[in-house]
Order: sequence, then C-alpha cells, then structure tokens
Amino acid sequence: MPVRVFLYILLGLTLFTLLRYGIFLLSNALAGRLGLIRKETGGLGATVARGVVTAMAADVVALPSIVFLALPERPAAPTGTPVLMVHGLYHNRTAWLVFARRLRRAGFRNLHTFGYNSFTKDFWHALAGLKTRIEELLATSPDGRIILIGHSLGGLLCRCASGDPRFRDNVAALVTLGSPHGGSELAWLGGNRMARGLIPGRTIPEAVAEAPDPDCPKLAVYTLADDYVIPLDLLRTGRPGWDERVCAPMGHVWMLYSPEVADMVTGFLSPLQSAD
Repeated sequence: MPVRVFLYILLGLTLFTLLRYGIFLLSNALAGRLGLIRKETGGLGATVARGVVTAMAADVVALPSIVFLALPERPAAPTGTPVLMVHGLYHNRTAWLVFARRLRRAGFRNLHTFGYNSFTKDFWHALAGLKTRIEELLATSPDGRIILIGHSLGGLLCRCASGDPRFRDNVAALVTLGSPHGGSELAWLGGNRMARGLIPGRTIPEAVAEAPDPDCPKLAVYTLADDYVIPLDLLRTGRPGWDERVCAPMGHVWMLYSPEVADMVTGFLSPLQSAD
C-alpha cells in the first residue's frame, strides 16, 4: 500500500508539472516571449525539458524534507549580520535546508528562517509576522542590520517589509529568488486567497509596487524556465537599482537546491561578509 500511494503521488506531481509547463508555453507565446527564451537559452525544447526534470527533482527532494519539521532549527551563530530566509507559497522552513548549508560554507553562520501559514492565512498576516521577526533579530544584530533572502512569495514579503520606514536603514541586502514581482498568471489556479492574491493587478503585486525599496544592494535571480511565475516578464522588478541575473533553465523550486543560484547569492553577499 505505501508503494502504491507513493506512485499515485508521483503520478499526480508529474501531471501537475506537465500542466504548468503547458501553461508556461501558452502564456509566454501569448506574451511574445518564446523567441526570447529560445534565443537566450539556445533552444526551447531543451529549456522545457530541463525545467520539467528539475521541477520533478525538486518535488523528490522537498517532500521527504518535511520530516525535518519535527526537529529544532539549527542554532544560529551570534556573530555576523543576521541572514533571514523566507520561503514561498505552500512551503515551510525546510525549503532552506540545502541553501543554508551552502551559505554556511561561504562563511554566513548567523542564519535564521521565518515560516508562515500560506494555506489559511493571508499575505498581510504573513507580513506582520515577518516584521515582528525582523524586529527581534535587529535587537540582537551585532551591527544593527539584517540580510533578507526570499524565495518566490517570500521575496515579495521581504520587499514589502524592507520598505517599512522602521527597517529601510537596517537592511544590509535584499535578495529575491524567482519572485513573482508582477504576480503570476498561474495564480488563476490558486486554491486560496493568498494564492489568488498573486494574480497580476491584484492585492499582492499592488502592495509590492507601492513599497519603496531599501537603500541597500538588491539582487533578483530568476530563470527563463520558471514554471510558477508566468509569463517571464513578471519575474522582473521593473525598478532601477536592482541587480537582475538570469540563472540556467530550471524549475521554480529547484532554485532552492541549485549550486549555481547559491553561488550567485553568496558572491553577491560576500562584500558584506568582508565588512563584518
């Protein structure tokens, strides 16, 4: 029976992945972006194939990781600027298990995560909780600053929180990974109000558009094979002052496990580490 259940789950995830990439192709075709994707990646077929494979691989990694929720979070080192990592929609703090390990190898050890309920609560509830967490960490920060890293919806939470006048001068760096800065057309399939709030033109993209940017280094990393943020124009911040970098074609969630993405982030943050 457990094997059969696993196979059913695997089949469901595979079908959902294929559905997302079908929408990816249709949405980007209607937006006139398939030619750009083909040109920048060297081939549309290979790009979609890499996206599908890495998206399914991310599911294989993410699902068993849930067991780590039963374990306490690894204690953060008391030195260095605190790094607060915020997961995306329907995820949890285990999203950062691999990424945090790579940050530690690069010398960042004052690491923290913020978890929120994206199933039954709304964006504003999560944002209020994040602001409280930032206040707590700033109270213990050696230099009175904090680094914010957010994946997907977590990046939008970080953008809105860092725009709060209370924190704008205390954010040492802001990093977003695959964040739907303009929303996502896939959100039309969202099963709750937080997901549907990501529909372009609705509450969450509007809140992000209204939030001022902190005066600090800002990095947005995204992939041209993103299967959750559709079409690809919605992955752009649309603002000056951001360092926007495109990583190799990969699924949206795989960005959390990609060595390339981790290297981009640690390289971007390394000057701040040297300054500590």
